[in-house]
Amino acid sequence: MTSIRYGLMYPETINELVLVNPIGLEDWTALGVPYRDIETLYASEVVSNYTTIRAYQQATYYVNTWDASYDVWVNMLANIYAGTEAPAFAFDQALTTDMALSAPVVYEFGSLKPRTLLMIGDRDNTALGKQWSPPEVQEKLGHYDVLGKQAAAAMPNADLIEFPDLGHAPQIQDPDRFHAKLLGWLST
Repeated sequence: MTSIRYGLMYPETINELVLVNPIGLEDWTALGVPYRDIETLYASEVVSNYTTIRAYQQATYYVNTWDASYDVWVNMLANIYAGTEAPAFAFDQALTTDMALSAPVVYEFGSLKPRTLLMIGDRDNTALGKQWSPPEVQEKLGHYDVLGKQAAAAMPNADLIEFPDLGHAPQIQDPDRFHAKLLGWLST
């Protein structure tokens, strides 16, 4: 989402933009996600630990699968949340969530000028605020198999590469396939 915003604001500084399962492909509040203030978001972030991070990543990033190699990414975040900078990091995460919920970029895709590659793990189900939304809202959110196609169609210079069997982190789940596709696109 931040990369998209940068591309919209400073198109003359970017030749190519690669987006890997970016957040912001839908307007979560417009779809019914209840807004939470920054203090509430911070309170939910500051209690993050290995168990909560792994559960989230397993359900969202890796689509209910797990490989021991994914632990490095969980431990990285868990160590930040357990470290001396944890309060600042949790606050930054709360601000990031607030930005994603209150300043969606989805309505501006048509103005994105740089050549753009969307790399989408179709089984991704990331949706900020899904966990505190009512079930009828949860059902509508995070369908990246649809969102990737919609976003690519809305962006004037976009190409779409989909990974039907992967989730939010295709570069981690299948790095060889991911890199082959990315390098192929960059060489065109």
